[in-house]
Amino acid sequence: MHFLCPCGNDIHDTSDCLSYKAGIIADQDEEELWEILEKSEQPHADKLNTAVEVMDLLRRNIYQCPKCGRIFLEDAADGYELVCFEPVGNFNKKMLISSRGENWRGYLFADWYDPKPEYCEHKGFITPLCNVKFDDLFFDDYAAFERRYFEILDEMRSRNILRRAQLSVNRERKHLWEDE
Repeated sequence: MHFLCPCGNDIHDTSDCLSYKAGIIADQDEEELWEILEKSEQPHADKLNTAVEVMDLLRRNIYQCPKCGRIFLEDAADGYELVCFEPVGNFNKKMLISSRGENWRGYLFADWYDPKPEYCEHKGFITPLCNVKFDDLFFDDYAAFERRYFEILDEMRSRNILRRAQLSVNRERKHLWEDE
């Protein structure tokens, strides 16, 4: 999904782990959620079916514009069209961020392409999926790209905000780090 907020900000739902997106469950569905989770505790429970049932309950998405704070909610009664709500007064522009805030453990991906793909302005880019902002993420020099990847990797590991990291060159994995 991709849409434009009235403030002009482009909102993309083309990735996982977005700090401005959440799934909501209706209060009326909460008891059913607990029943599903209780089933998963039974011996030999099919964990995949349980996960699918839970996700079916969480079928409505909510988005918050990181620029202006407007809330967009999918209206299940109207084909999941987005309904916009404007905040009043002082408000938090990060209401949908993980309850762990900046301590949410995310991911780090780095991709290098030689030659540069037509759809990119640079040969290399680093994508830290976390609630901490990092600068200097686009590269045309491989040595600088690799050095920056390991700097961010070390920082995320030292802050304990990393689940998994991967560096790829021309779609071939060159480095992988996974938390145990």
